[in-house]
Amino acid sequence: MAHGFVRSGRRAGIALALISVGFASACSTTTKTANTTPATGNQAPTTSAAGGADQAALDAVYKGTLTSPDATSRPAAKGKKIVIISSGQSSISSSIPVNAAKEAAQAIGWSVTVYDAQLNPANYPQLVSQAIASGADGIVLDAIDCSFVKSGLEQAKAKGIKVVPIYAYDCNDPYAGKGGASLFSGYTNYGADANKNLGAFAEKYGFAQGQAAIAATGGKAKVVFFNDPTTTVLHYTGTGFLDAIKQCAGCKVVANVSFTGLDLGPTLQQRAASALLQHPEANVVKSPYTAATLLSIAPAVQQSGRADKLYVMGGEGFQPELDLMRTHQGVNAVMISPSDWTGWSAIDTLNSLFLGQKPAFSGLGWQLVDLNHNLPASGPWVSPIDFKAVYKKAWGVG
Repeated sequence: MAHGFVRSGRRAGIALALISVGFASACSTTTKTANTTPATGNQAPTTSAAGGADQAALDAVYKGTLTSPDATSRPAAKGKKIVIISSGQSSISSSIPVNAAKEAAQAIGWSVTVYDAQLNPANYPQLVSQAIASGADGIVLDAIDCSFVKSGLEQAKAKGIKVVPIYAYDCNDPYAGKGGASLFSGYTNYGADANKNLGAFAEKYGFAQGQAAIAATGGKAKVVFFNDPTTTVLHYTGTGFLDAIKQCAGCKVVANVSFTGLDLGPTLQQRAASALLQHPEANVVKSPYTAATLLSIAPAVQQSGRADKLYVMGGEGFQPELDLMRTHQGVNAVMISPSDWTGWSAIDTLNSLFLGQKPAFSGLGWQLVDLNHNLPASGPWVSPIDFKAVYKKAWGVG
């Protein structure tokens, strides 16, 4: 659940796009063989190596918390025009959910246009205004918190335009909006707990990542923690991870490195290299999202010469991170919350709102992937559930 999330500079986004194309798929064979010793470096946590981790929680995320979307009939609203505003199409973390949302909108039979903010928050307000002026019936915001476009969303609400977020938080969020008024029309339905407190739900994702790190080190995690606290969802997932580490008696954070998207690339890589050099006791590295992993953190881990002694928790688990995992190049695990499914769920949410209904349950959750669990031999991770078929049938278009 990470940057769908990230706001980074244009050069970093372009570099990420090039890296995503440039990494070749590496083939390997996944194994389910248990290891009876605490895992470090390129090993993965196993049942017998849980240490201070909650084994039930760990087993659950290896199994995955994904379930089928609600299949109840909700026929497609007719003749709708929508605009999807991407925080930056040059970033894989935005382009995948945005392109999926576009595909879903086309499948349901709507007119759809994508606006690209080019990874520049200064572009957000004008694009919302442009979407309103275009006569859109609905707007999907990718990784753009309400607080950045409050005035535009007030106008949209006054005009009856439905607004749905992907990986973004409303103006009533206590962290992002400081408790203001809600301006989003609705949200993806992740289940009852998430509907009560979306921030706490995101913290569960980070907590599960922390459990994996604890298990991988036999309850002795010494963490170099990286995060961008200016991005709301990363604040929550990071908080969840840190909470897990705090609850482990033999674990601690030895370095806490804050950064923003503008630091991606050599600047953050140098900071990561320095942190690893200053903390030879570290055995865990936590990356907040794929772009940070690829552009800075994984290269620093390789540069350190200690890759075989470090357990690196990566980001969203897009194919470039999986390729690094397969080839033992600075990534040991990722927690995948499917971004393409998230894009489809945003369109389903919008459709329910057009119909005057509450958003149907999306089935979305996450799954832990490492060398010993759930890693495909090559290519990207593929959802075990055909969510597209479920949505199309519910909409009456497939």
